[in-house]
This record gives sequence, C-alpha cells and structure tokens, in this order.
Amino acid sequence: MSYKKKKLQKSKFNQFKYRFGQIKLAFLKKARILLQKEGRVRVPQTVALLEFLRRQNKIVRSNNQKINEWVDDYMDECKKNGEPVNILTQWCVSKDLEKRYREQGNKFIPTKKERKLFEIEIPRILEMFAKNGFVVNWWVTFNRSYLDSGRISNQLEGEYKDVILQLIQDRRLTEDIILFDWEDDILGAKAKPDLGVLQNVEKYISRGAYNLELARHSTWARQEAGLVQTDKELDADVRFQIACEVNEGRLLVEVESPFNRGRFILVPLEVAERYDNFCVKAPDFKKCIVSVISSYPWRL
Repeated sequence: MSYKKKKLQKSKFNQFKYRFGQIKLAFLKKARILLQKEGRVRVPQTVALLEFLRRQNKIVRSNNQKINEWVDDYMDECKKNGEPVNILTQWCVSKDLEKRYREQGNKFIPTKKERKLFEIEIPRILEMFAKNGFVVNWWVTFNRSYLDSGRISNQLEGEYKDVILQLIQDRRLTEDIILFDWEDDILGAKAKPDLGVLQNVEKYISRGAYNLELARHSTWARQEAGLVQTDKELDADVRFQIACEVNEGRLLVEVESPFNRGRFILVPLEVAERYDNFCVKAPDFKKCIVSVISSYPWRL
C-alpha cells in the first residue's frame, strides 16, 4: 500500500474517532442532564463503590439477586450527608450446629468459609468503603431458630459464638463489626410470629411457595439437623417460621426499627430467596439486599 493511501485511511479513521467521540460526549451530557433533572447524580465515590459491590455480587453467585438501585440512592445520601452506612448481617445459630460439633470431635473448629469471611471477604469490603470515604456500622446479629425444635443449648451456643468472636479478634475487626444477640440485645425476648399470618398462612403465602418452604425445611430438619419429626410437626413448624419471618421483616423497616427505620443494607449469609417471606408485610424489603459474601459459612 502506498504512503498516500495509508495517510488517507489514517485520516478517515481519525475522523471516525473524532465523530464517535463527539457523539459519546453528547450522549453523556444528555444523560447527565436527565439524571440532574431526576435528582440522581451520584458522587464518584458512590459509583466506584457500587461498581465493586456489583462485581462481587456476580462472583459470589452467578444467579444472585442483582443489587437494587435503592442501594445506590442510600449510599449516595449517606455520602452527601456524612452519615455512616448501616450494614446488617444475620448469623444463624441453630440445631445443625450440634451435628457439626460432633463431627468436629465435640468442639468447634472454624470452617474454611468462616475463615475466608473474616480473613478476606469482610476486610476487602471494609477496605473499599474506607477507600471511598464511607463510614460503616456493620451489625452482625446472632439469630436463634424461631422454633424450639431448632434451638441448641446455651452452652453450645456460647462455645460457637466464642469461635466467631476469636476470628473477629484475630483479624482486628472488633472496631468494625458490632456483635449482638438478636433476641437478648435487641428484641429483649424470644422472636414472635405475626398472629394473623400464623392463623391463616394460605391467605398470605401461595401454595407453591409454601410447598417449597416445606420441602426445604424438611430436608434441613431431617438431614442437616438430624431431627425426627412427623409430617404434621414439620407442617406446624413451617407455618410458625413463616409467621415469624413476616413479623421480623416488618420490624426491621418500621419506624421503631433498631436499624434507623429500615435505612440499612442487608449483607446476607443466606441466599436472597430466603427473605421472600420478610416481604409479606414489608413489600420493598428485598431492595436492601446486597449479596456480596459467601453463603452458609457455618456448614461443613
């Protein structure tokens, strides 16, 4: 190819790049104007942080619930007002820990996922919040089973909590993570069901959803927790659990919520689908879910 032809092609390519650049700038300018009109212009730190969290969301689970734009709005408001971001993580303490205790030689040894959570995942997330100038209140609540059949002894519960506390102390996260017992420190009593739901579950929960919950709980009770229960007992337990979940979802977002009237993000240790029943009387509950850490770290 001659020098002249090369020069001509290069000139056309430069013209294309220039025009493409102009179109891109015009598009971005228009988009920015529209966002300004809607009051949704994000500060750069919010954009950077949410990009990181959305990447983590896909890494943790390919079919994860996507992060709702409400989270962007909440983070942005915290950043602009100099307020801390409230994060809630609920840690399940229930009957399946008895089986783990026996299998680990009548003691609790941290699982790989528990170590990964406190050695890698949480520190990385906290680092990104700090890097972008956010202050964080990360609440981790130990949540006992709603069901008497799913509870463990106080002694075993205490031994397990000590293991988690040690992991937190080993990573020097005691100033970043606030540990609470959901019942003892926050409710001041045993978790209660929504009586209306308990008396008429079918009014609030579809048959398909109920059957899925019954199948999931039956598998957990018989295979993971090692419980021996009749079908009737399992049915009663599922109804009670659903009613408790409905009540807890409402409690977390109501005006008297211990988590600032529902202004928090939920970083769950279970899959997002486990919070479907929380939405019965708090329809928007799942918008606060940010699934960015590994699920069920307590399982062997």
